[in-house]
Amino acid sequence: MPILLTDLLERVPKEVEGRVRATRDRARNVLRDAIRAECRLAMRTDVEDGGASAQVPIEVLPGYPEALKALSFPDELRHVLLLTRFRRSLAEVASGTAGLLQLYEALKQLPNGSDWAGVDPAAISDTREWALEMLRRLETHDPVGKILTVNEDILGAYIYRADVHDEFATNSARIALYWCVIGLVSDWLGSSVEDLTVVVMAHELAHAYTQLGADIEGRRWPSHHFGEAETDLKEGLAQFYTLRALQRVHGRFPGAIDVFDTLLAKQPGPYHAHEPWVEHFSPEAVRQAMIEVRRWQEGTLEQFTDRLGRAGEQLKPLKDSLF
Repeated sequence: MPILLTDLLERVPKEVEGRVRATRDRARNVLRDAIRAECRLAMRTDVEDGGASAQVPIEVLPGYPEALKALSFPDELRHVLLLTRFRRSLAEVASGTAGLLQLYEALKQLPNGSDWAGVDPAAISDTREWALEMLRRLETHDPVGKILTVNEDILGAYIYRADVHDEFATNSARIALYWCVIGLVSDWLGSSVEDLTVVVMAHELAHAYTQLGADIEGRRWPSHHFGEAETDLKEGLAQFYTLRALQRVHGRFPGAIDVFDTLLAKQPGPYHAHEPWVEHFSPEAVRQAMIEVRRWQEGTLEQFTDRLGRAGEQLKPLKDSLF
């Protein structure tokens, strides 16, 4: 009998909601400041006409995207779903037993070492191999990768009114954090609820700032054009600024960057669009290209990549002149 994802979500402990809420309250302003500092876009403007102020509240909800209702796993994955609960323990055993084998060999070199070692090293090796095999099976049948192929933000969402064409106008928007999904996926990843919440919140705030944030002239990315832009472009920008923000706040939330990397390894193509930008371009070039595609209402990854290349060339002489 298939295992419905909705049934699994209903079993997430209620206390997870409180942990997500507490993390939201603790990290909200820190992450907003970090993303604003990286992209240099503001929700509030001070242009001559009086400016406008946009607000994006962050809600913690028990629900999940509609697309998850029909998602199920084969009955054979009951074993894998059980393994996910012990991912962290298996990883600790796999790494820890390697050290135990080194300890065993070191003890054997000391006088009366055999009396101290007192165990067959094959038993330690067998335990390590068993843990590694369970981890291999878990990766082969990983349920996280399956739910991440759903074409929506399943851990959280940036929800906005998509009928605004005026680049100087604000649009109604909010962020939803789905605490049940965060609780389930954090368990499957072997991460803390808090670290995953920080990653999800940073990602959705990055969506909010790249769309609704105003540049120095007060221009925003009109929600109508943002809504029609390619997923690769929108997710690439969100991922880029999520990564930059998490690096900036690493001292406050040191585990979040590792969760970002773990999640990224399981996410589909659009969530990897930022990777060549990180490797080959400066943050200033990425920002310039983003400002330009917003200004000229371009929405394809190809158009952004073209502008990014030109921005990189324009900024290169300035960079070289500094050395």
